[in-house]
Amino acid sequence: MNQIIMKKLLTTLAIVGMALSVQAQVSLADKIAEAETGWLIGTWTAEMDSYTLTLTYKWALKDRVISSHLKTGDSESFGLIGVNPDSGEIEQISYDSKGRKSEGTWGPKGDMPMLKTESKSDSGESRRMAVAFRKIDENNIEAQIFEVDAAGAVGDFSSFSFEMKRKKEKKE
Repeated sequence: MNQIIMKKLLTTLAIVGMALSVQAQVSLADKIAEAETGWLIGTWTAEMDSYTLTLTYKWALKDRVISSHLKTGDSESFGLIGVNPDSGEIEQISYDSKGRKSEGTWGPKGDMPMLKTESKSDSGESRRMAVAFRKIDENNIEAQIFEVDAAGAVGDFSSFSFEMKRKKEKKE
């Protein structure tokens, strides 16, 4: 009889513990609100030398997952952004039309949101970089590209930057 009571008690404690851990988990929407970076959600475009770059961030699962879509000339990538429940970090994983897989983490670079990422091609070639976004106003942002060394350290100064304009949403 004592073992049955002990099993029930342990089962009840495990269920309560799981319920509390689920409730305590911070959502992506919470992290975005805390960092005041909700302005990045939307579609952004930039005119480059011979093509238009389009970058879209939108909610895929309310408050939990954002999808990303990047189109640059003849290349396109799709990704998902969410909070890793183990580490609490905001992570992004993407795949592109050239066979590359990219994994990265979001965090601050000063007062800018920044994605630090590493991509690997289907031939095993690896590339690291970071991109940070600076809000100019409601309809304009600046993307700053930073080098990332083999140890994962992000450079102090951007090596390239460009402005992007918010694309007006079509009314249906």
